[in-house]
Amino acid sequence: MKRKFAYIFVLFSLLFSQHLGARPADDERRVMVGLIDAVDLFAQGEYKEASRIFSALIRRYPEDDALNYYMSLCTIADYKVANAVYFIEKAAAIDSTNFIYRHRLAQIYAVTKDYDKAIAQYERLKAERPYQTELQDELGEVYLHSGRFNDYYPIAYSYMVEEGLSEEDKLRYLSSVFGDLSREEFRSKRPLADSLYLKLTYQYPESANALVSWTKVLAWLGDWENLDRYASEGVARFPQDTTLCHYSAASKFFRKDYDGAAKMLEKLIVLQKDEPKKQLSTYSWLGDSYYKAGRSAQCFKAYDKALALDPDNVPILNNYAYFLCLQKKNLKKALAMSEKTIQAEPDNVTYLDTYGWILYLMGKPEEARLQFNHAKLYGGNDQAVILDHFATVLYELGEYRLAYSYWEKCKLKMTEEDSGEVKDLEQKITAAKEAIQNGHGKKLGK
Repeated sequence: MKRKFAYIFVLFSLLFSQHLGARPADDERRVMVGLIDAVDLFAQGEYKEASRIFSALIRRYPEDDALNYYMSLCTIADYKVANAVYFIEKAAAIDSTNFIYRHRLAQIYAVTKDYDKAIAQYERLKAERPYQTELQDELGEVYLHSGRFNDYYPIAYSYMVEEGLSEEDKLRYLSSVFGDLSREEFRSKRPLADSLYLKLTYQYPESANALVSWTKVLAWLGDWENLDRYASEGVARFPQDTTLCHYSAASKFFRKDYDGAAKMLEKLIVLQKDEPKKQLSTYSWLGDSYYKAGRSAQCFKAYDKALALDPDNVPILNNYAYFLCLQKKNLKKALAMSEKTIQAEPDNVTYLDTYGWILYLMGKPEEARLQFNHAKLYGGNDQAVILDHFATVLYELGEYRLAYSYWEKCKLKMTEEDSGEVKDLEQKITAAKEAIQNGHGKKLGK
C-alpha cells in the first residue's frame, strides 16, 4: 500500500546494525560512545546537537560509511536536504553492497523530487529483491508523482487483481493513491483513476461499493456528465442503493434535466421512508427541481411535505416564499413565511431580499426599502438580483438617479444564471435615464 516517505526518519532499530570501519580499540570505543550520544539526541529531536557530534566524528573519519549514513538521517530530519543527499550518496559509494544505504538513498532522492535518480535506484533494488513488496509500493509512488503513469499502472493494476485483497482493501488502496490530491492534481491523473476504479466496479459485479466510491469522486470533480452515466447505471443495477440514487439526481439537476432529477428524487423519498431527516432534505431538493422544471404546483406540495416534517426550516421557508412571490400568488402566506426567516436570521442577505421583494409586490415600497438598505450592509451590493430589486423599489419611490445607479451596478454583476430572474434590464436603465431628464418616470410592471 502507499507509504509516505517521511517514515525514513524512524529507523533507530537499524542504527546499530551497521559496521564501523576498522580502527584502533580506543578510537573504536570513542566513536561508539559519540555515536550512542548522537543517536540519543536524534531520538529526542535534538537534530542540531546530534549533527554537531556526527560532524566532529566525520571530520576525523570521513570515509566511515556508517557515520555518513547516520549523518544523512540527522540532516534530513533537520530539513537540510542537500546535506542529506551528500552524506547518503557518500555512504552508499563507500559500501555499495549495503542494501539499507541504497534503499535510503532511493527514498531521499524521492523526498527531494529527484525522480529520475530515485526510479533508477528503486529499479536496481527491486531487481535484487523482487519479493520485497515495500519497494514496489515506494517505486509506484515515485512513478505516480513523476507523472510516469504508464509505468505506475501495472503496479496499481496488480493490486486490483490481487486475490488476497478484498474489495475493501482495494478501495482503501485507491483512496490512499488519490485521496490527498487536489482537484487539479486528480484531473491530471484522471485516465489512470478511471481505469482503476472502473476495473474494480466490474471485478465485483454483485457489490455497489466500488461504483458508489467512483460516483463520489465524479461528484467531487463536478463531472456531471459521467456522474449521470455511472450513477444511472448504478441505480439500474442496485435499485435500493440510496447513495447512487442521490448522485443520479444530483447529476441530472446540475445538467439542468430537472424533470429527470425530480423523478429520481421521488424514488429516493420512497427509499428513505424510514428516515424522515433525510426525507426532509430530499423534499426540499424535489421542490427546487419541480420549480425549475416549471411545475410550480408540485413544487409547493413538496415544500408543504417538507415543512410538515420541520415547520421552522428556514431555507425551505425562504425558497417557498420567494417562489410564491415570483408567481405573484398568495403573497400573504409568502410574507408570513418570510417573516419567520427574518426573525431567525435577521442579517441574512438572501432572506432580506425575499422579504423586501414581497413587501414591494404588496405595495409597500417604503418598508421594502428598509429591508434592502439592511441587505446592502451584508453583501447585497454584490448580487445582481438584489440590486435589480432595490433599483426597482427606488424607481417606484421616484428616486430615479439612485435607481439608475443600482441598475448600472446590477449590469456589472450579471451572470448567466441571473438572466433568468433579472428581466428587461436595458429597458429599465433607459426608463431611469428618461425619468431623470423628465422629472417623472413611466410605470414599471410588477
